[in-house]
Amino acid sequence: MLFVAVMVTAQTSKEINFDQYAKKVEKSNAEIQDPKKNTKDATWIKRGELMIDLFDAQILRAYVGMDPNTFMLVVGKPIQQEKVEVDGVQLDKYVMERVNFYFNNGQLERWEVTKPVIDKPLDLALESFLKAIEINTKGKSTKKLQENLVKLKGLYVNEGSNQYTLKDYKGAFESFKKVIEIGTLPILNQKDTAIYYYAGLSAQLAGLLEESIPYYQKSIELGFTNDGAVYFNIFDAYKNLNKGDEGLKYLEEGFIKYPKNTNVLFSLISYYIDKQEDPTKILVYIDKAIETEPNNSSLYFAKGTLYDRLGDGENALEAYKKAIEIDPNFFDAYYNIGALYFNKGVKYIEEANKVPARELDKYDALMEKANAEFKNSMPYMEQAYKVNPNSKEAVEALKNIYFRFRNESQEMLDKYNEFNEKAKQM
Repeated sequence: MLFVAVMVTAQTSKEINFDQYAKKVEKSNAEIQDPKKNTKDATWIKRGELMIDLFDAQILRAYVGMDPNTFMLVVGKPIQQEKVEVDGVQLDKYVMERVNFYFNNGQLERWEVTKPVIDKPLDLALESFLKAIEINTKGKSTKKLQENLVKLKGLYVNEGSNQYTLKDYKGAFESFKKVIEIGTLPILNQKDTAIYYYAGLSAQLAGLLEESIPYYQKSIELGFTNDGAVYFNIFDAYKNLNKGDEGLKYLEEGFIKYPKNTNVLFSLISYYIDKQEDPTKILVYIDKAIETEPNNSSLYFAKGTLYDRLGDGENALEAYKKAIEIDPNFFDAYYNIGALYFNKGVKYIEEANKVPARELDKYDALMEKANAEFKNSMPYMEQAYKVNPNSKEAVEALKNIYFRFRNESQEMLDKYNEFNEKAKQM
């Protein structure tokens, strides 16, 4: 998720007087009820600025990415500090009087306000600025309103991102919608491209499938696809609304544009299987795309993945090798070729283990075939590792291959020890 650092004031949390804020809110409430004051845009701008400041005060002037030392200086010492596990991740929880903060790897990641002065101050700020825009017919306050609206947008992005992290997906959706609403105001006229995608994603995760689709459509229109994820997501939304046929066009478009996106590819395959159609019809899309871009290695990789998925190892191998020919540093293609050979070796071992003990010759023949496949796998896994030495999968595969041949030579033993150590370090 994306966060925008918005510094409203340099005041530290130790100087925040929440009783004073409560009085300011009470005074503002009275002013907007006053017939002499509520017709002035200045009254509403002042109220909006108060609500922005109050939002920042309620999270004690903290911000995402803040380290613990800065937190102690700006926010202060927590009442209680403990380690908690959230979704399998260890976080440091700092408990303050009005808000809890959560740090991940030494950086502030999320917060939850436990004792607000007022609920939803950002929404009240937006209402106030909209009222000010309505009154500001002569345009004297336009610049000030623009500055405040840009600031408010940033705070809504922060709030939406925080809600998303806390798995309050409905709240995140509402916050991201507000960002879009503010951006599309004639006074600003800004296109918040990525926010359409995150609004759609939040709505989808909240189970608001109908609501998610228009945001995904707008995200595609504006060119933000998150490496093709938007095409899979919008199809998934249609599918779960029992409208998969309507969503198919997005999978087809997404596959042509992002053939390496396996979610899109596998969803296409599953769609055709569910419809009792031949999944190989996807080859029509791939070959059509290859005609347009004959040097696109990802298209050949996608072709290989399709054949691989359908159990056609021979054609998969041919396509993967073509991908490598075009792009000699294509990690995924090297790894998948290595995996094809490796898995064939595993199958021979499984067959050998079913051979009766008296049929030793048959057992030995199968084991010999298995070892041949593992040796075929070796150079491709080595090349995959060379391209990406941080790949745990490549390191683990090489460790297992060298383990099988560790007694053949000192070189194989040394290689096994090397990759066994690398695997441990990873």
